[in-house]
Amino acid sequence: MKKEELIKLIQKLHSEDTTGDMVGVFHDRYGGITTTDSIRVDMDGGRILLAQEGTEYYKTNKKNWGTELKFIKKS
Repeated sequence: MKKEELIKLIQKLHSEDTTGDMVGVFHDRYGGITTTDSIRVDMDGGRILLAQEGTEYYKTNKKNWGTELKFIKKS
Protein backbone atom coordinates (compact mmCIF):
# COMPACT_ATOMS: atom_id res chain seq x y z
CA MET A 1 0.00 0.00 0.00
CA LYS A 2 1.18 3.50 -0.78
CA LYS A 3 0.73 6.49 1.53
CA GLU A 4 -1.53 8.14 -1.04
CA GLU A 5 -3.78 5.08 -1.07
CA LEU A 6 -4.07 5.03 2.73
CA ILE A 7 -4.95 8.73 2.82
CA LYS A 8 -7.56 8.31 0.09
CA LEU A 9 -9.06 5.33 1.93
CA ILE A 10 -9.31 7.27 5.19
CA GLN A 11 -10.81 10.31 3.48
CA LYS A 12 -13.52 8.17 1.87
CA LEU A 13 -14.55 6.25 5.02
CA HIS A 14 -18.25 5.99 5.76
CA SER A 15 -19.15 8.02 8.86
CA GLU A 16 -19.99 4.89 10.88
CA ASP A 17 -16.44 3.61 10.28
CA THR A 18 -14.70 6.69 11.71
CA THR A 19 -15.09 5.99 15.44
CA GLY A 20 -14.20 3.17 17.80
CA ASP A 21 -11.12 1.15 18.62
CA MET A 22 -8.67 -0.33 16.12
CA VAL A 23 -6.92 -3.66 16.45
CA GLY A 24 -3.89 -4.74 14.47
CA VAL A 25 -3.86 -8.34 13.25
CA PHE A 26 -0.66 -10.00 12.04
CA HIS A 27 -0.70 -13.38 10.27
CA ASP A 28 2.69 -15.10 10.23
CA ARG A 29 3.83 -17.69 7.71
CA TYR A 30 3.39 -20.54 10.20
CA GLY A 31 -0.33 -19.91 10.67
CA GLY A 32 0.04 -17.92 13.87
CA ILE A 33 -2.06 -14.84 14.50
CA THR A 34 -1.09 -11.94 16.75
CA THR A 35 -3.49 -9.14 17.65
CA THR A 36 -2.69 -5.87 19.38
CA ASP A 37 -4.16 -2.49 20.21
CA SER A 38 -0.69 -0.90 20.09
CA ILE A 39 -0.72 0.48 16.55
CA ARG A 40 1.13 3.52 15.22
CA VAL A 41 1.18 4.96 11.74
CA ASP A 42 4.55 6.55 10.97
CA MET A 43 3.94 8.58 7.82
CA ASP A 44 7.50 9.98 7.76
CA GLY A 45 8.94 6.48 7.61
CA GLY A 46 6.05 4.95 5.68
CA ARG A 47 5.44 2.28 8.32
CA ILE A 48 2.62 0.88 10.40
CA LEU A 49 4.11 -0.24 13.69
CA LEU A 50 2.47 -3.00 15.73
CA ALA A 51 3.70 -3.99 19.18
CA GLN A 52 2.50 -7.12 20.95
CA GLU A 53 1.34 -6.75 24.54
CA GLY A 54 4.08 -7.94 26.88
CA THR A 55 6.93 -6.56 24.80
CA GLU A 56 9.07 -3.66 25.97
CA TYR A 57 7.93 -1.57 23.01
CA TYR A 58 4.16 -2.00 23.60
CA LYS A 59 3.62 1.00 25.90
CA THR A 60 6.17 3.15 24.06
CA ASN A 61 4.38 2.57 20.76
CA LYS A 62 1.03 3.59 22.24
CA LYS A 63 2.59 6.65 23.90
CA ASN A 64 4.29 7.74 20.67
CA TRP A 65 0.99 7.56 18.81
CA GLY A 66 -0.61 9.78 21.45
CA THR A 67 2.24 12.26 21.07
CA GLU A 68 1.75 12.38 17.30
CA LEU A 69 -1.98 13.04 17.74
CA LYS A 70 -1.25 15.93 20.16
CA PHE A 71 1.18 17.42 17.62
CA ILE A 72 -1.44 17.27 14.85
CA LYS A 73 -4.11 18.90 17.03
CA LYS A 74 -1.77 21.83 17.76
CA SER A 75 -1.06 22.54 14.09
